[in-house]
Amino acid sequence: MLYWIVNPWRCAFDFRGRTTRREYWLFMVQLWLAFFIAAIGSAGFVDTWKPDVSDLALGWVIIALFFAALIPYVSASVRRLHDHDKSGWLFLLTLVPAVGWIFWLIMMLTPGMPGENGYGPDPRERGRLGARVASIFS
Repeated sequence: MLYWIVNPWRCAFDFRGRTTRREYWLFMVQLWLAFFIAAIGSAGFVDTWKPDVSDLALGWVIIALFFAALIPYVSASVRRLHDHDKSGWLFLLTLVPAVGWIFWLIMMLTPGMPGENGYGPDPRERGRLGARVASIFS
């Protein structure tokens, strides 16, 4: 499981290849948790009547977290589209209200194309191969 948590960060600037639903959604959970913790942290320190430097600093932390996660999020989404044998440029459809997000949700939730496609080997085969090798040497 550690592989699926670390790999999206390791491949943050890699827009080639494919990724599984498990890897993608575990990455999304990481991002949501990070933003949730940052929001809770900033809400606990914000005084609405007299904001000070600490409030401003926490706002900058959230902004920095957003920009730090933006490219890894886009690359993971592009690799997920590649798993469906679709071009990564289709990620730009998410900029279209409603229709783009419905397309994105369908692509991220449905299983990808089995076997090798134009973007590389099936990422689910890594786990099966590893399981077979482990059972041989166990």
